[in-house]
Amino acid sequence: MKVVLVAPNSSAHTVTPPLGLGYLAACVQQRGHEVALLDLARRRLGAESGVRELALLKPDLIGISILSTAYLPAQELIAAIKQKLPSVPLVIGGPHVTAVPDDALKNLGVPLGIIGEAELVFPRVVDALAAGRSPDGELASVCRLVGDEVSCSRRSPFIEDLDSLPFPAWELMDPRTYPDLPHQLLSRKFPVGSVMTSRGCPFDCTFCASTTLWGKRWRTRSPENVVDEIEMLVKDYQVQEIHFEDDNFTLKRSHAAAICEEMLRRGLDIVWSTPNGVRIDSLDDELLDLMRRSGCYALGFGIESGSQKVLDINHKRLNLEKVAGKVEMVKGHGIETNGFFIIGLPGETVDTIKETVSFALKVPFDRANFGLLAPLPGSAIFQEQVLDRSRDGSIDYRAFNYFTPFPMGDLDARQLNRWQRRSVLRFYGRPHQMWHLLRNTRPGQVKEILKALISYSN
Repeated sequence: MKVVLVAPNSSAHTVTPPLGLGYLAACVQQRGHEVALLDLARRRLGAESGVRELALLKPDLIGISILSTAYLPAQELIAAIKQKLPSVPLVIGGPHVTAVPDDALKNLGVPLGIIGEAELVFPRVVDALAAGRSPDGELASVCRLVGDEVSCSRRSPFIEDLDSLPFPAWELMDPRTYPDLPHQLLSRKFPVGSVMTSRGCPFDCTFCASTTLWGKRWRTRSPENVVDEIEMLVKDYQVQEIHFEDDNFTLKRSHAAAICEEMLRRGLDIVWSTPNGVRIDSLDDELLDLMRRSGCYALGFGIESGSQKVLDINHKRLNLEKVAGKVEMVKGHGIETNGFFIIGLPGETVDTIKETVSFALKVPFDRANFGLLAPLPGSAIFQEQVLDRSRDGSIDYRAFNYFTPFPMGDLDARQLNRWQRRSVLRFYGRPHQMWHLLRNTRPGQVKEILKALISYSN
């Protein structure tokens, strides 16, 4: 059976290889099936162009991974597939389907979906369909739409031995073919390879869906397995920079340290960063020295708010009093710092937004991101502020991104937009901050960065 896995287009400024589909492709290949991977975001292809590309690949089965923040292009793509390729079976999965399977299958009109970690389930679904059998009833984590009703089998356990998974099928998403627009838009070198060393998160921040997707127990790959993949990326794809995309790369100090030591032992000539962020309170001088010597040049930190009250309301376990000292420590090792902030969290007021802006300006971050709250499906905020308030059950997922306001409390959409714009312009409006941004921007990234900054000034 020929399986084509599809990543829908996205409105994001960044474009990165879809790791989840890469893992799925490798697992399906192990079962003897032919696999192609079509990343529409890589070439900025919309639904009509995407379906034309799909038709040329002559799939026997199409699998689509859906992010809530890219729901609209996924919806348009599925509608186009139904019209142009109505006889080809379609399976959907990914974060959005995992978080809201009933809603996803009904609204998208897709009869088959997979929830949770799909690496062990999806290949068996492919086997069943290839043999002419229906996969429902025999497999965990499978959802079926029959008429107006969705039924899901029990969710399969999380994968304990991450080393047992094959590396993503990098030959289907060659890093050298991607635009120079990696996660967070900035990199030192090209090509960039994205790597995940762990899954799961023990924390319960209200705005995050990680525990719904990956569970609360933190699971890791062995340092040797991680560095084997990095070494393969360097050797086979000439990758010069690694982005660790973990939610909690430094959650356990010994894990991060062992990976750094293994990279040093093998003499890998790379640089690396953590564009998804690390917990700032997990760092110390010894670990930072090791990270720097192994190639680390930038760390991101999820601060979220400059108001301790807002952090506490949203179960973000962070003491703001310790942040400035930690940032100074990181910079003292020659590592750049990037602070991530969310505007519009529960408990937010004009005064707490002012606290956040003041905090971001006072702490010596090299860069800062100010995103509006996106009530991601699977998060506590989605359950409390979206599902529980939806009278007719209809939800407009088009607004689920980091630039469309989600008003709560006394703040309206206009205020949220204005404060997001003001935060960005105040931070980067300082000459030294703008100079640092442009000085560390690669030529291929300048256009997108300027587009992003100009959008805030309108």
